[in-house]
Amino acid sequence: MYSKVDIFNLALGALLLNKQIADVDESTKEAKVLRQFYPIALAQTLQDLDLDATSERTALELIEADPNDEWLYAYKYPSKCLFFRRIVSGFRKDNRSTSIPRTRGTLNGVSVIYTNEVDAVGEYIRSDINLNSLNASAGLALGYRLGFLSSSLIVGKGALNIRKSIQETYTFYKMEAQEVDRLEGDTFEDLAVDSEFVQARTE
Repeated sequence: MYSKVDIFNLALGALLLNKQIADVDESTKEAKVLRQFYPIALAQTLQDLDLDATSERTALELIEADPNDEWLYAYKYPSKCLFFRRIVSGFRKDNRSTSIPRTRGTLNGVSVIYTNEVDAVGEYIRSDINLNSLNASAGLALGYRLGFLSSSLIVGKGALNIRKSIQETYTFYKMEAQEVDRLEGDTFEDLAVDSEFVQARTE
């Protein structure tokens, strides 16, 4: 659905500019600034949206058993990971009782995830996602985030007048994107199933 050119042009639209670019590598001022801020905008947006559609799972690489007095295992932090969501528990959606405890740290200079889970599988959001995995509102949110970050260098003093509007529009698209993601991944569950009050009294 989206290409990098599309996202750049959405950012220019968010800045209320009539300009369009045809190639992200072109030498125009706008393209240079957008290239500079794109990696940051992508990382911030994917972390902020936290969509199921942009997540994947992988078996974590064990670095060391019994790495300290608090945790049983240290696993290597996944490469190209923007946001580590959870250690997969076997439940489609975790609550307080099913969530597997873990924390991030450093061991011998390597970024690791500490946990007591054997053969841990991680669910996380990668930095190199295919833009086609974004729903329509998520792509718009990314474009507006890019426009927000690039505004000062592209429109100068005029950025002060439109940054608030861009942020408000970004928030709107963020909510839309998360709702679409929820609906696409939703299956019917009785509310009582998720209720810890009910679970505690039916065990």
